[in-house]
Amino acid sequence: MFTMNSDNRLSISRRHDLDALRAFAMLLGIALHAALSFTPLPWPVQDDDQNPLFGLFMSFVHGFRMPLFFVMSGFFTAMLWRKRGLKALLQHRFKRIFLPLLLGLATIIPLTNVIMIWAIQSGANATVQEAPSDFADADLWTLIKFGQHEELASRDFSHDEINQLHPESGGTPLAYAALFDDPETVQVLLDLGADPSLKSRDGNTALHSAAFLGRSEVLEVLLNAGADPEVLNAQRQRPIESARVDWGTTQFIAGMIQVPVEQESVEAGREEVIALLESQPAEASPVSTSAPETAASNEFQLGQFVQTLMGMHFFHHLWFLWFLCWLIVAFALYAIIVDRIGWKGIHGPWILSPLRYLWLIPITMIPQWEMGRAFPTFGPDTSTGLLPYPHVLLYYGVFFAFGALYFDSDDETGRVGKYWWISIPIAVLLIFPVGLVFAFGSSEFSPHFGETATRLVSGFLQVSYAWLFTFGLMGLFRRFVNAENPTIRYLSDSSYWLYLAHLPLIFVAQILVRDWSAPAFLKFVLINVVVTGILLITYDKMVRYTWLGRLLNGPRTRPVRMATESPDHQIGVESA
Repeated sequence: MFTMNSDNRLSISRRHDLDALRAFAMLLGIALHAALSFTPLPWPVQDDDQNPLFGLFMSFVHGFRMPLFFVMSGFFTAMLWRKRGLKALLQHRFKRIFLPLLLGLATIIPLTNVIMIWAIQSGANATVQEAPSDFADADLWTLIKFGQHEELASRDFSHDEINQLHPESGGTPLAYAALFDDPETVQVLLDLGADPSLKSRDGNTALHSAAFLGRSEVLEVLLNAGADPEVLNAQRQRPIESARVDWGTTQFIAGMIQVPVEQESVEAGREEVIALLESQPAEASPVSTSAPETAASNEFQLGQFVQTLMGMHFFHHLWFLWFLCWLIVAFALYAIIVDRIGWKGIHGPWILSPLRYLWLIPITMIPQWEMGRAFPTFGPDTSTGLLPYPHVLLYYGVFFAFGALYFDSDDETGRVGKYWWISIPIAVLLIFPVGLVFAFGSSEFSPHFGETATRLVSGFLQVSYAWLFTFGLMGLFRRFVNAENPTIRYLSDSSYWLYLAHLPLIFVAQILVRDWSAPAFLKFVLINVVVTGILLITYDKMVRYTWLGRLLNGPRTRPVRMATESPDHQIGVESA
């Protein structure tokens, strides 16, 4: 075990640059969520004024923000362990991470759910679109949305057009019609050559969509057209499992895709859907009686249960605290081994020089390979379930592990971010735009290069962007934020509370401004200023010097002037 005198690394009192950088990552999350209502991405609130620049901003931030955060978390975790030992680390993280997570699950998450339901029920979650007076020039998706099956039947759509995926949601025309409960349009699409087995970008078929919202008439039309009732989606769920999703999740997803639903109607339709699927011929739904088949069936059901735990929307924006709980457990095992063998970490070029890219990028590409299968995105997938998706946990684990190794590397001169003035422009001006093309235009590249090669290139670009930007920002902040600044220090202290509590307020603000006749950029700035202002006031008056502040950041006394902080803060220990 290291002692206070065994290594000069332990004399570090506070890394102001990394403390500020961690706060920057947290505050960017508020801006990112504020921007989502101005994009066509699935989000409970959709503003009247959509702007593609906000989608660009979302990808830009999402590609590096949480990887950066987990590097910082790994660094400060190793710092606390080296200074105080494993027991003190676990006690600290229990107070600063696990207890706030439990408190958030009892307060912030229920409030978030209530506001989301309000948004959905009030119709504030979608932009109301009036039916065109003339559908002669309407595109395929508009015809489906407004149930214009006669106009649809009169058009000369090609086979490729009738089986294309929606440019934003990634759904099939059949699935789109199924969600809007339009059996006539579904039949016309089938007559025009729509493939009932075609999967949406998230792996669901039209049968899954019909079952999910209890569209029994649509489901019957699809079954008569030869749709397979045993087909599996990306989560290895059959359509009948889609009909058994709990109402809270159903309402959440319906709100995200802007399809109005009523619980009584959906549940009644689901009963009919389940009856239809269970009545299918034995060949399509066999009843296993032999021991091997029964075991396989039990294994399948267990897999379904695990997928449900991973896919549920449980933690919302607090998922990162749950991930940190898992990573702290893994770090504890690492610390026990390291303490026993007396290892002092990795030193030299494999951490501090550009040689680190030779192993960091390939390792990170392993979990990156599974990203974006359900929905194309630039950056990591989101995992808010009770069980983390393994590839997402492993992805952030790589960044967390590097942060821990970086602390042990004793980077007193800032070598890791030395070339920030090169890495940031390369990441922003070269890798980011090319990466966007591969991430969102993979269907155009796959026929030429093959799906495997396209995914490899896309993964390489996304991982390179995350690492280059992370190291670039570390160098930038070391260059310009390397001394204590009272304002930055205050924002750093408050950032934990701001991020924990921001999402309900963001939803409310987005709902209030969504119908305003004002530019999207102005509304975006207003949302950020008002929400951040409210949260800063609550932090200063209700959190900073109270029991909640002690829970999140450690004990404080209200100072007359800036004073030395408590020991918890002297070592730069962060709340996450």
